[in-house]
Amino acid sequence: MGTPTLDLAVGVTSATLDRGLRQLHAGHRELLRGDHGEVVSGIRYSLGWDLREPPRISLGAPDPARWDKTWKQAGVSTLPSSGVVQLVLPSLWLRWAPEGGTSRELSCSVAVSARLLAVDGGVRADLLGVWMETPPTDRNDRTVLKRVLVPRLLKRGGELLKALRLPAQQFLGESVDLTPVLVDVTDRYLVVATGPRPDPASVSAVDWPTGKEVFCLVAPALLKRIVNAAAQQEADKHEPVVDVDETLPGVLRATLKAYFRGLKDLRVDAHSPTRLTAGVDIAWKGGVTLFPIAPGEGCALVEATQNM
Repeated sequence: MGTPTLDLAVGVTSATLDRGLRQLHAGHRELLRGDHGEVVSGIRYSLGWDLREPPRISLGAPDPARWDKTWKQAGVSTLPSSGVVQLVLPSLWLRWAPEGGTSRELSCSVAVSARLLAVDGGVRADLLGVWMETPPTDRNDRTVLKRVLVPRLLKRGGELLKALRLPAQQFLGESVDLTPVLVDVTDRYLVVATGPRPDPASVSAVDWPTGKEVFCLVAPALLKRIVNAAAQQEADKHEPVVDVDETLPGVLRATLKAYFRGLKDLRVDAHSPTRLTAGVDIAWKGGVTLFPIAPGEGCALVEATQNM
């Protein structure tokens, strides 16, 4: 089993993701509440819900006891072996009522389970099911929630999870395709990676960094592209990096200009990926002009150009 070859890997902890979800909850409450009406067994029901506390991400699959009580998505019976996360709704308030009947209310913790996969240039969430901490005891009420609420929770949970993606970026003038090819879920990190599509069996061989809220690993080839792009952007300015014009009164005038033209043979240290070495391509032009001893008798002693 080999370690997959990747261009870029970004890992974030659940705490980092939770901060984003708290901002979503604070600024876009309308996305996390709703009302709906639907006919179930010949009776029209109205249903309203409100997520009163920010959602959070739990990395990893639910334990067997929770999975056993999960209302599973059609066609799902067993948990996938990898890539599973839970979108936890700590305090979901519900109200439902049959047309012309008495309304009921419930507030409890809910978890939406999903498997994250890198598919078609993005992160896809395959929804697995919904778990409720205290589901209604009445059979009809449970049927209503399964038929009306669960599909909407799955849809909304999928929308929140599939927003995880790495769009193409411009790094110092260099367009870098960051199409995800791998999603890995560990007990600490959610990792999204780009590069050649790896063998799924090799993912377990990756030893991701530890002890950081967020990490970003860049392959030497991609790092060289980015650094070379930065160097070329600087060279394209055609501005002198050295511009000297000195005069020795009555004797001579000396000028020197140097232009940065790029890097040569850029290398990334195999043992220290943050250390790079390269040659520097410099073009320079200099001149020395002697002042005339008598009017009209001056001369240019030296005028030269050189590339280094």
